Amino acid sequence: MVRPQSLTLALALTLALPLAAEAHIGYGGRDFGRFDAAGGIVTIANQTVSGNYGWADGLDADFGDSHRLRAFRFSLSTTTTVTFSVAANAGATATSVGGLLPGFSIYQGLAHLAPFGADHDGAAVTVAYLSSLDGAPKEGAFRALNDWKIGNDAGDPLSVFSFRGYAADSDLDGFVTGSFELGAGDYSIFVGGVNYVSQLDAMRPTYGMTATLAVAAVPEPETYALLLSGLGLLGLAVRRRSGC
Repeated sequence: MVRPQSLTLALALTLALPLAAEAHIGYGGRDFGRFDAAGGIVTIANQTVSGNYGWADGLDADFGDSHRLRAFRFSLSTTTTVTFSVAANAGATATSVGGLLPGFSIYQGLAHLAPFGADHDGAAVTVAYLSSLDGAPKEGAFRALNDWKIGNDAGDPLSVFSFRGYAADSDLDGFVTGSFELGAGDYSIFVGGVNYVSQLDAMRPTYGMTATLAVAAVPEPETYALLLSGLGLLGLAVRRRSGC
């Protein structure tokens, strides 16, 4: 996993780089859907992300540009365990390349959806919010391991992303997966690269990826009752055998 304390040199090397282009957060083609107690599994292929550093860039004090990540969404109607996986996919599109080292973060909350305007780092309300924060000037709104906010050109209230967990490609093999217990609600997943120093690559190619969301089924109350009954009978049998 990329660690913030290991990024000092890379940060110093990239201070002179120009800011990335503005981006609008959307979920087009990246909505896993709504899951109830039955659970399920959905795979979304043929997706891309620009550059191989977007997730890692959200680790430092000047945050990261959301343009360098892809946003996915899903909804849960009950508390359950969710497993999310991302694999590099060189053939995702005709122009994408291989080599993505993926990382992702899960947040409760969604960006503005139509008919509201889309959120982006360069919106006046976003810039004003980021300017109000202490520390170094911000490259963007994205934060990999913290809550964050972003707004749209209409000046609507900022969208809030509440951090719930993350996973990063520590093996550098182009694959990452993580499991999380989440409550009912709407969620966003932001996926990007963990190779922080790839910001120095002026080409910043488009990397292909495939993402899979697996939501565990939640046992019905009757199943719990049967389980407890079975455990009770097992305990009784053990006591009888021990002569208690």
